[in-house]
Amino acid sequence: MITPKFDLHVHTTASDGSLNARQIVAEAKRIGLKTIAITDHDTIGNVKECIEVGKKNGIRVIPGIELSAAIDTGKMHILGFGIDPDNTEFNMVMKMLRDAREERNKSIIEAIKYIFDIDISMENVKKYALGDSVGKPHIAAAIVETGYCSDIETAFKKVLGSKRLEAIERKKLPPKTCIELIHKAGGLAFLAHPNSLKLSQENTFAKIKSLKNYGLDGVEAYHSSHTQKQCEKYAKIAKELGLMISCGSDFHGIEVKKSVILGLGTNENLPTDNEEIIAPLLKALNM
Repeated sequence: MITPKFDLHVHTTASDGSLNARQIVAEAKRIGLKTIAITDHDTIGNVKECIEVGKKNGIRVIPGIELSAAIDTGKMHILGFGIDPDNTEFNMVMKMLRDAREERNKSIIEAIKYIFDIDISMENVKKYALGDSVGKPHIAAAIVETGYCSDIETAFKKVLGSKRLEAIERKKLPPKTCIELIHKAGGLAFLAHPNSLKLSQENTFAKIKSLKNYGLDGVEAYHSSHTQKQCEKYAKIAKELGLMISCGSDFHGIEVKKSVILGLGTNENLPTDNEEIIAPLLKALNM
């Protein structure tokens, strides 16, 4: 078993994670992590508290974000590292995205009632959201409460995974805008879990190259959902394009993603004991 030292993709209760700022830092300290990045969806709500608690516990906390980018096929998420939590423009755009997410949630709830005859309300959903960003995991929890599904993972598979529901899109920013927004807030922009692009190796290379032209700083080559072969492929692409590399579990808490463990990923598939991997990133952030 490896001894993890860092994890640069962590979610909290500010978005769809199950642990709050103090709990995340406590768990990071318990397993021996030295560095974590808080990368909640469309919000930096827990970042300042995580940094403060982290300092008291000897944990370096990188203020981050995870943004969903608009693309034609597959899914694209952009991670921001080193975000200024007080950047006015950035916070205004994040609020706009959260408002759009709430409108999407209302449409999903209506569709669930119509398609599956499951009666849940926005009030039921929001009681599971401990932060200011409400998402599908909270809707899944409300579905479980009705007894229609036994757990959140089943709710995602049986209900939220329906093609008719997935067709209900929320507002997303173009990739170029995501990268520029992160840069304006003083951060570095990294492509998260590139396997979600659902592209061939050749097309993945071309896509990442195009993102570099927009100012992309790096690639999350190592992620819980990647096989070892994929990790090697994405690390090679990053190197060939002169991009930095990041590594993160995408931890949400075992209540949300049972198989993903903080600092270890899935079945310990992350080399989080090798701090040389993220040394260029930390240097670029002056950390």
